[in-house]
Amino acid sequence: MSKKRLLHERLAALVSTLRHGEMIYIADAGSGTSSASLVPLAAQVEVIDVALFTGCPTVDQLLPVLWEVGDFEAAFVTENMRQANPAMRELVQGLTGAEHIHELRYLPEFYDLRNRCKAFIQTGDYGVHSNVILVAGYPSPPIPVEWMTNPDWFEDLRNAKSKKG
Repeated sequence: MSKKRLLHERLAALVSTLRHGEMIYIADAGSGTSSASLVPLAAQVEVIDVALFTGCPTVDQLLPVLWEVGDFEAAFVTENMRQANPAMRELVQGLTGAEHIHELRYLPEFYDLRNRCKAFIQTGDYGVHSNVILVAGYPSPPIPVEWMTNPDWFEDLRNAKSKKG
């Protein structure tokens, strides 16, 4: 069998331009993206809708392909995934390895992290707790999770250094 390639033009371009630490959100069909959503998505996050019809594609169909064709080092999932969708949790961990899968509370931490993603990929999936955030990277020391989840980490680091000095 030949190596998988992304045929979706925008997805292929996105994956090829991801740099270390940038994130993409792979969402189920129920994840709102409009300003009228229960938890609106930030306007600066690009939305790429790949849904064709209910259940196509699913997150578990798209995720391994993205992982294979891209350079990813880690993933974020919700704490709820372990109980609500153990098969998806197992799939993600199989791709990332146990040390590179990070769990966050669904609300507000996981939803807050959506707004720091470069893109939001909407699938046709109707799975429960199947959303995954992939972190781009390469073989190097892992980026600390605290940096990924705290938008003020750089300023906090700067302030801590100035207090010492």
